[in-house]
Amino acid sequence: MKPTMLIKLSALFLILYTYTTAIRILLDPIIHLPALPGGVQGETLLLLMFSLTHAIYLLGRLQTLVFFVAAAVISWTFEELGVDTGMIFGNYYYTDMLGPKLSEVPILIPLAWFMMIYPSFIIANLIAEGKAVVRDSDLGTIVRLSLLSAMVMTAWDLLIDPVLSGPDYRAWIWVDGGPYYGVPAQNYVGWILTTFTIYLCFRLFERKFPPSERNEITATIIAMPLVAYASVMISNSFGSNVEGLQVIGPFVMGMPLMIAIFRLLKNHGRPHDY
Repeated sequence: MKPTMLIKLSALFLILYTYTTAIRILLDPIIHLPALPGGVQGETLLLLMFSLTHAIYLLGRLQTLVFFVAAAVISWTFEELGVDTGMIFGNYYYTDMLGPKLSEVPILIPLAWFMMIYPSFIIANLIAEGKAVVRDSDLGTIVRLSLLSAMVMTAWDLLIDPVLSGPDYRAWIWVDGGPYYGVPAQNYVGWILTTFTIYLCFRLFERKFPPSERNEITATIIAMPLVAYASVMISNSFGSNVEGLQVIGPFVMGMPLMIAIFRLLKNHGRPHDY
């Protein structure tokens, strides 16, 4: 597929996702717009397709394949181990709400990890280095960026876990409960550990095997993952009945988002944008 068609397809997925999540929620006090079919599963697939197509354009086909496979395999492994032993995230199990499972973990879950791992990757790069893609980094920089990316990604779970494990969905059950909307603190340590592992593996690969070709990059193209991250923040902050997320969301996800936007606007037009 030609790069221009690829980025147009990515934009289409982003528009559909933003409409069915953020735009509908923001306009709901004025007008009730119809939702797209598919529910949580449909929204997940839209954002996944955006992340995949945008990553192929920005990172390259091989790099995206490795990133996606690493995210899917590592997240599924950590989740399966977590459900079986309670060692990683805490004591929990999945219900049938998210569809078919591979062993104890819904197939949708490893896909859902990548859909947010990619936008968080771009945001962390912008925050730390002022550019969307960071190449030729030393080991210390790779570790630092991997940890920052993991923290940006984990901020999302401060919103999504109270929603999907709450009474409206019950997608998974925390057996022993916890101090944060019934979620154990261990869960967030597990999230950082899981995402850090994924980012570290990919960043080491990317350093050794950069793409041979690079497509044209503009501020608009770089901003697209930021729009996706913002849409997720709006959807989970204001689209649920969980009281308090309307305050928590704009802080935990809004702060890294605003810093990334500031860095993008400040550095756009310089040679190191890419």
